[in-house]
Amino acid sequence: MTRYFVKMFVAVFFCSILSNSTAFSEDASLSRSENYTPRMPIKILKKITLPKGYHEGITLHENRVWVSNGKGKNTWVIDPETGEVESEIKSAGRFTEAIALAPDGLFWITDWDDKKIYRANFKNDEWEIVSQIPIQDARPTGIVRANGEMYVITWERGLGTKYYISKFDKEGNISERVRIKRIHEPAHIASDGKYFWITSWYSGIVYKINLDSREVEGSFKSPAASPTGIASDGKYLWITGTSADLYKVDISGGESATQK
Repeated sequence: MTRYFVKMFVAVFFCSILSNSTAFSEDASLSRSENYTPRMPIKILKKITLPKGYHEGITLHENRVWVSNGKGKNTWVIDPETGEVESEIKSAGRFTEAIALAPDGLFWITDWDDKKIYRANFKNDEWEIVSQIPIQDARPTGIVRANGEMYVITWERGLGTKYYISKFDKEGNISERVRIKRIHEPAHIASDGKYFWITSWYSGIVYKINLDSREVEGSFKSPAASPTGIASDGKYLWITGTSADLYKVDISGGESATQK
């Protein structure tokens, strides 16, 4: 057997192992809708200047906006009316990506460096870790609660990076996942109750996702450069970027200079 065929055999063998290592079908993936709308019109309602940091996920909690910072930095608790940082929350791990409140009252915290999701209580401005969910062979980024379920974006690096939206059950097990295609480096995720919204750090675009039909229905240019964190208050979106400020955005059909 020649070296060429030996290499081919080894490659096919390992690809077979990788494809059988999960119970989820590769056919479960996002596709672009036939009615896809690019350059959706938006209107910037507010801009809040953020301190320097490594801005990641956004959490809306008790009339405050939480902005997480990676690289071991703290999460800021911001008054959306004044734009002031009222307090800081120490990171639960080494690189906090995002924070979301689960149906059981615990917060779920994704950590890029630790490759874990922490489940924690929040008491006296500190995290009390209850349990940890290790993410095998992947790194968790954005997280959101929608319809009583927890959805997490994961990056699987190996023979080409693959991106997924993973749905977790109450025990912290993945019950379903969908491959993210056509979106380069998806960072964070939000839900307005009907649609999901995903930021692309690489392209600077925010995508509108119908997870029921598994279709990308539209997109718009992010007002924040290198967009990361995104959250929905049910009517408006809040968006930031790695070194950008915080923006409140109307997606109901307005227009701003960012879309011209």
